[in-house]
Amino acid sequence: EFLKSVKSNADYNLVQVLKLLVFQRILNPDSKLATYSSQVDLFGDWEVTLNAIYRSLDKLNELKEDLQLHLHKEVCRMTKREARLVFYDVTNYYFETDIPDEALVSEEGEILKEGLRRRGPSKEHRPKPIVQLGLFMDSNGIPISYKLFRGNQTDPVTYLPAVREVKKQFGIERIIVVADKAMNSTTNVSEMLNQEDGWLFSQKHRGRSGAPKDIQEHILNPEDWEFNKELTFAKKSYIRERKLGKGKGSPLVKEKVLITWSKKYADRERIRREGALEYASHLTNAELFRRTSKKGGKKYLELHYLDKETGEVKPYSPLITIDQKQADFDAQFDGVNVLVTSEIEMSDEEMLDAYKELAKIEDCFRVTKTELESRPVYVWTENHIQAHFLTCFIALVHLRLLQHQIGWKMSPERVVNALNSAKASRLQDNYYRLQESPDMQRLNKLLGIEWTKGFVKFEELKNYAKAPYTTPK
Repeated sequence: EFLKSVKSNADYNLVQVLKLLVFQRILNPDSKLATYSSQVDLFGDWEVTLNAIYRSLDKLNELKEDLQLHLHKEVCRMTKREARLVFYDVTNYYFETDIPDEALVSEEGEILKEGLRRRGPSKEHRPKPIVQLGLFMDSNGIPISYKLFRGNQTDPVTYLPAVREVKKQFGIERIIVVADKAMNSTTNVSEMLNQEDGWLFSQKHRGRSGAPKDIQEHILNPEDWEFNKELTFAKKSYIRERKLGKGKGSPLVKEKVLITWSKKYADRERIRREGALEYASHLTNAELFRRTSKKGGKKYLELHYLDKETGEVKPYSPLITIDQKQADFDAQFDGVNVLVTSEIEMSDEEMLDAYKELAKIEDCFRVTKTELESRPVYVWTENHIQAHFLTCFIALVHLRLLQHQIGWKMSPERVVNALNSAKASRLQDNYYRLQESPDMQRLNKLLGIEWTKGFVKFEELKNYAKAPYTTPK
């Protein structure tokens, strides 16, 4: 209905094109050319031309913010979404090219616009150009909105522009953002404080530098820990004043700190450290140390360039020993995790429950890269790149909304396979023969749709297609 209201002089059906792009992104993700060719596999009359697909990408880019707002309103209507508490994370996607985008430069040498596809810290360790995508998700695990950033922008840099845009886009006065420690920078917290917004971040607590000393002291203090009956989990919390800057006049902000300890997590970290120490023991030979590129074990090595007996400096053949002090220091923090929030009235349980939900956003990214195959990206103009990720976002929202409607009782992979199993073979006299897998039958049942007929007329089949949208939860 939203797209039908959009004024356009285009000689193609934008609604039909978007449906094709979204449906096939879920069912059979591929290039735009392959999507055009595979439309014959879908039920109904599809007459989308390849030219219409590429031309629609420019229009979809123009409408990307309006479409996100429309989806937000529809999801609010269907799920009673609470947009005040949101979850944010960043991932990146690579392109099938080795050439990054160049910046647009004026005659005077001024950079007018940076290129979007740039080389940066790829989460898949690929050398190809990437784009960064920041995603907001609600507490139901359904995406709210997204924003693309240049591939050479780090995760923390994306945070404030993304927050400002989602607030403006959806008319949110105050927002509380749950995110990992990468977003927990002084710059981000200072600006959130200025905007009167809230945060719940994980907090760095390891290392001899960079970690807040007051938090480390509370971790190492044996008092005030609350253990469960099995002694496998413990927690403690307190209110602190955080200084936002190093100067004397730097502002202070109150934060609630929640420290937790898990035996399972502690055992895992101890085993990893023992492995790193074992690996480090083989690197005490200077030649092996230089040849290895792995960093894990190197943190537990000390390099002595001065021979204590002769006083000789040995820049190329230092004495290498195990740094047991560093290993012992790290061991004190095994199993510990730290959360900080501006919402000092939040209970420990509320903080834990909120942060656990952040794992769902990682799953959203996994779905886009597996089931929806959002990368590699084959389109190359910025407008088309933006439109490509818009269609991926819409597909993800639909898939997550469907999972929400069935109580998350089927994984994305099973839902997609179930949908692909639904076949309608045309017979004589306007009849169709239906085929579906047991998972598709289960999906119908979870949606409250009763469909047991093997042979149906075209009119009945059209009504069946509409049923998932009209069936109450």
